[in-house]
Parts: sequence; structure tokens; C-alpha cells
Amino acid sequence: MQIESFGEILKQHGVYLGAGVPCSYFTPLVNYMTIDPELDYLSATSEGEAVAIAAGMTTAGKPAFALMQNSGLGNAINPVTSMLYIYRMPVILLVSHRGQPGRPDEPQHALMGQITEELSTLCGMRTHVLSPERFTDEVAQAHADGVPAAWICRKGTLEGGPQAPPLAFEVNSSAATPSNQGRFKPTLSREQAIGNILPLLNRGLDAGKAPAVIATTGKLSRELYELDDRDFSRSNRFYMVGSMGCALGFGLGVARARPGRPVVVLDGDGSLLMKLGSLATVGFTRPQNLHHVVLDNGAHDSTGGQPTPSPAVDFAALAMAAGYRLAETVDDGPTFQNVLERHLRTEGPTLLRMLITTGSRKDLGRPRLSPRDAYLRFRAFVTDSPWSGPEESESE
Repeated sequence: MQIESFGEILKQHGVYLGAGVPCSYFTPLVNYMTIDPELDYLSATSEGEAVAIAAGMTTAGKPAFALMQNSGLGNAINPVTSMLYIYRMPVILLVSHRGQPGRPDEPQHALMGQITEELSTLCGMRTHVLSPERFTDEVAQAHADGVPAAWICRKGTLEGGPQAPPLAFEVNSSAATPSNQGRFKPTLSREQAIGNILPLLNRGLDAGKAPAVIATTGKLSRELYELDDRDFSRSNRFYMVGSMGCALGFGLGVARARPGRPVVVLDGDGSLLMKLGSLATVGFTRPQNLHHVVLDNGAHDSTGGQPTPSPAVDFAALAMAAGYRLAETVDDGPTFQNVLERHLRTEGPTLLRMLITTGSRKDLGRPRLSPRDAYLRFRAFVTDSPWSGPEESESE
């Protein structure tokens, strides 16, 4: 299938955006998207991150695909099963079929080549082998049904297209200095810290001008919901269930699809460490509307308080080294609020690390808004569309 024909089919279905980790089978597509000014392809640091970015773009009203070699499908299983499947996000996956039975290939592809189609199906994806004769109808049906779908691309299926321009770049090696320095010690719980910034997260909500807020999985999402969304009134919130490490990638996708909307990602130290490469992706793309907040207690709090390596990591310095425009560390509530307010007035990307204590209250509940309804509500908010109210949520 000539890549121009493939690209036109994507455009016909509104798919102008994509993110991925490349495979040689997809060289025609990556080159084509690099050359065509209508298309936007973002290189990710991992396949799971690519899925999260594509999910954010799709949620923000810009249909997108995630591209990967089948060897990387294993890296994407978590966000596919705990994000795309749970929320029923209609993201397209393009997966190369390295190690296809009967075709000699590198030894590392032998097992994955045998199980690629089955694995994709087991992950809840509507799975197809990419065929020029069927692709148009299959994409149309997947979009009509609003389901995640995967296409397995075999060698030679996509061909032709332009040559990518020669890659030319230079780097600047120098010390990256955060905006503030010193020794910091936590004094507030996570819930207390979140309470300090609620006015900023909710500002302008009635007028539809509030920031889009993405909260990482675990107790952070639960506490944010419990504080002031029990009546389902905070439509600018997305509570991530599972998909640990993917909050920043998802937020980047939303920010890239909606450049006029401020995006605040509420992250945790364990989550950020799991996909630390996302700092580089954000720093490289430099979305001006993205603000990254890391609530750091040095622990995996939701699973019993096991320690993370975060005390040895200067997240602010890492962010600056990765290309963020501003990064700071704080450890008290009033400063947290004041600095975040300043960040929201500053061109992003910015990072704000807030040190917090471990633990949570024993009566902490869980969102009664189902994942599907939470997704539909947030999608309506970022696309300025009406939301008809919860369909699957439990009553209080």
C-alpha cells in the first residue's frame, strides 16, 4: 500500500496526529508525517508513553494513533488494558509484525512474532492485520463504534513515500540550575497540599476557562475527588485509574491537541520515576500550556508506603536539564499555592515539586464517578461540548 494512500485514509477519518517508537516497517509513515505539514508525529521515549500521548490527544478531540514495533507491545500492555480498555478510548494502534512465522528475523522477535495478534486481542483491542482492501472500512467501523483498535502491519505492507531530511542537531552541555535551591522537608499531607491549590484548579470553571487537570493513579486521584467533586461538579478533572507513569504523557497529548487550554498534571514521585523519559519528551516539545506538579512523599503510598528512590533525585534539576522552562521545589502550603499561581502565569513547560508526608486518612473513599463517565465528562470539558451526566456511576 502506497503511503500516500494510507495517509489519505487517516486524514479522511480526522487522524492527523500520532506518537510512537519507530520500527523500520513504519519508516514510510514516519517520513510521510515528517514531510506533510498537515500531519504531526511525535517521537516518544517508550511505547507506553506513546499510547498515553495518543490517548490524551484523542480525549481532547483530536483522533490519534500510537505506533510501535511488536516487541514494544509488551511495554504498552499496562496503558492499553488499564486506560484504553477501561475508559473505552478510541485510539488507533499501529503495530509492526516482526518475527512473523515463516519470515526469518532477529531472534528477539521469535516469540512475540508468534503471539502478536493474540496478545493484542487479549488486551481488549479490536485487532486486524493491515490490509489495503479492508483498512478504510475497518477504521470507519472502529470510529463509529468508539473502540480502541489495532492494526498489525507486516513487512512491505506500507511502501513508497518521501525521504526524511537529514537529521542535523547540536547539544549544549552545561549545568542545569533549578529556579530555587536549598534543603526541603515535608510538613503537610498530600490531601492538605491539594487543598491549598484547589482555588487555582477550579478558577474559571463556571466560565469554561479552568485548567484541564490530570491526576495520577492511586490516592492522589481519590483525595482530589473526595475534597470537592463528590457532586460531580468538577468537569475539568481526569482521574487516572491504573496506567501508572502515564499521567504526564496523557497530559502532554491533551496540551498538544488543545494549545489554548492550560493543562495541569498532578503527578507522584513513583509515577514519574516509572516513565522518567516523559520529562525528555515534554522538554523537547516544550508545550507552553503544560504545568507539571509532582507531589513527592518518597513512597509508593497506595501500596503500603514502600520507599521510592526520589530522595536521591532532584526532579527540578532533571526537568531543567530536559528542557523545561522553569522548575522549583517547595515544602509548605502557602508557598505551594503562590508558586503554582506564578507557574500558571508563566510560559510552560514548568515543574513544581511539592514535598509531602506519607499516609492518608483511614476513611478515604473512591470516586463514585465510573471511569467511563469520568472520561466522557473530561472529554466534554476539553472539547467545549455538553455532558449529559453520569450513566454508570453509583449513587451516594
